[in-house]
Amino acid sequence: MISRILAQLSAWRSHTTSSARLLVGLVAIVGVGTLAAIVFLMHASLSAIAEKTDQIDMMRGHELVQAALVSAIAQMSETTTDNAIWDDAADQLYRETFDDTWLHQIWGAGSSGTKPYDGAFILDETYALLWGRYLGQPESDVRRLGSGLNTLIAAHHRDIEAGRTVASGFTMTTHGPAIVSIGLIRPLNGPETPQETPQGTPQGTPQGTHPETMRRYLVMTQHITPQRLANQARIFGVKDLAFRPIGETTPPYLILKDAGGQPVTQLTWTPELSGAITAGAARSRVEQVSWLTGALVLIFIAVTAFSMRKLARSENEARTFAMTDGLSGLPNRRALFDLLSDSRRTKRGRKSVVFIDLDGFKDVNDIYGHNTGDKLIMIVAAALKGFLPAKAMLARMGGDEFAMLIGGAEGPAKAQAFAEAALAFLGAPIRIGDITVQIGASIGIADADLKARTSQELLRRADMAMYHSKASGKGRITHYDAELDAARHRKQAIEKDMRAGLARGEFDVVYQPIVDTWTHRTTSVEALVRWPRRPDGPLAPDQFIDIAESSGLIHPLGQFVLRRACSDLRDRPDLRLSVNISPAQFRDPLFEHKVSDVLKETGFPVERLELEVTEGYLIENPDRAIAAVRNLKALGVSLALDDFGTGYASVGYLRRFQFDRIKIDRSLAGRIDTDRQAAALVVGTVSIAHALEIAITAEGVETAEQAKLLRLAGCHSLQGFYFGRPQALASVIETFCEPVGIVNSQAS
Repeated sequence: MISRILAQLSAWRSHTTSSARLLVGLVAIVGVGTLAAIVFLMHASLSAIAEKTDQIDMMRGHELVQAALVSAIAQMSETTTDNAIWDDAADQLYRETFDDTWLHQIWGAGSSGTKPYDGAFILDETYALLWGRYLGQPESDVRRLGSGLNTLIAAHHRDIEAGRTVASGFTMTTHGPAIVSIGLIRPLNGPETPQETPQGTPQGTPQGTHPETMRRYLVMTQHITPQRLANQARIFGVKDLAFRPIGETTPPYLILKDAGGQPVTQLTWTPELSGAITAGAARSRVEQVSWLTGALVLIFIAVTAFSMRKLARSENEARTFAMTDGLSGLPNRRALFDLLSDSRRTKRGRKSVVFIDLDGFKDVNDIYGHNTGDKLIMIVAAALKGFLPAKAMLARMGGDEFAMLIGGAEGPAKAQAFAEAALAFLGAPIRIGDITVQIGASIGIADADLKARTSQELLRRADMAMYHSKASGKGRITHYDAELDAARHRKQAIEKDMRAGLARGEFDVVYQPIVDTWTHRTTSVEALVRWPRRPDGPLAPDQFIDIAESSGLIHPLGQFVLRRACSDLRDRPDLRLSVNISPAQFRDPLFEHKVSDVLKETGFPVERLELEVTEGYLIENPDRAIAAVRNLKALGVSLALDDFGTGYASVGYLRRFQFDRIKIDRSLAGRIDTDRQAAALVVGTVSIAHALEIAITAEGVETAEQAKLLRLAGCHSLQGFYFGRPQALASVIETFCEPVGIVNSQAS
């Protein structure tokens, strides 16, 4: 054997350089000298290698089991976050009473189906159980959730109560080991803690509970059943993952602990001991042919390379899994953040981000189910990939949000082209199997040099631009600029002031006279809100009404106006009351009940109340609008279509909604004496209204000539600065018996 090795070395020597030959010679001498020792030590070495390889397999198995548990907890936290931070949930639960049917449909029924949870519970601010379902069945004792919930609350109570986090951990319930998650129920874009209602007390506040301490918490559970263990084991490549009694210490095992460090249960699995198999195969060869020690070294190197390659492949697959959205197959939010962070570290210059939010996606989920919603996401993802420019990255940020990242000098232009293509596709009908859905998109674009801006700031700007598109009517593209930040800060400041102003009584109600066309005597007044006692100075309604609508403050503000006006006019039987209703109020399914409550509370005669609504909401939501109109008319309230002539209202809409009155907008009535086309439109509108037996009020009257022409056209009532500006009720009553311009009107 030694002679053959020396012969081979001699043959190699003629084909190598002198230094290589010297090296080979030294290796040969050392090899010959140590060959005998290697042969004797081979078995021990193989045993050591096998043991080490098995240890590596054991460690990998332990890491995979931990990764499976972390994934399950993360999924539970995300599920609870999606359900707790939800406008409808906050609206339902911060009331005097709960709608048990709604709770069962949303969470109770879901716990017995294929939802990623099997238990849903509502706790109050003392963490006492208000409502609970497990596997669709009522659950009345929160103690059944085990001590893990209490330790979880104790460890994170400040963040949970402030709504800053959803906490998740393990617990042992009466049904077995489970993942439990708890979070504060609050609106998506509203405050993190409950706010006061117009009466000064949050809806649903129990007797003796202070508004600032009222909380509603959503607790969800997912029990770790053998079937779910098997699913996680299959996903993460762990064999025979199962429960084991706590106390058994035969490896491998992993003890699950709750937030307080107390054991909940113990897991075990079957490790892949590839080292023993490899060593056994190698040992048989050593025993047969010891002179092939060199070959064994090569085999060892090959096995090591294979093991390293396998480990690298597993790590790469795990990283790919962590960076990929499972539904769309696109990179996820983490992948996008990592790419932006890498770009910032390597100083790769300017980046552009396109942020896309699907409009109407929730309606698709609600109407057709989540399966259809998932198919829609996949269709949209495939379409957006088709529009993707070269060297760009498309990611699904979660839910119905997507983001595209591109760099370079041409990035802004390519981002604009991508956004336009996406907007055109998403604005067209989309076919999903046998159904066709119509959605849309709100898109924001931001670009910045990552040397000067953080990646988080770039994404924030794109997100802000997207929300501006959504707030501006949806179905559009907005580019970020500094004005968006300034507008956002001003809006936030006004919103904060409004909340405080409602609590401090800074708002007031004024009244504008509505007069009879022939006598010019005041027959009705329109209630209008004002903000005269604002610490930073009065603010005009057109500067805070839109903010009130977008923030949800229009509900308490609208109730304040209606309640104050009904109280002020209750003892004036000679005056009718007209109150403007925001589309946001009309959208509230409880609006009719709130109107009824105010009428009962103030004692105002329902037949003297007229509510004004604009046509926009009627066109966008005809079913809800018809129901609201029907319910209000059942109460005895009159309905007026405001701003007629500025939109698309047709005779069909007037007949369908059965309005009692239409109010001709000032853009027509105020030009009747100077614009022949406006005059013709007024006459035509009056003729239609007379045919439908609908009363007519003309707004924006500022001159005697306009009043005369509108009277001749057939209007029943007039309103405008000519008859009086919005003013205190006392001023209206003071001039009540002094009709404006009556002499000139009769003389005409």
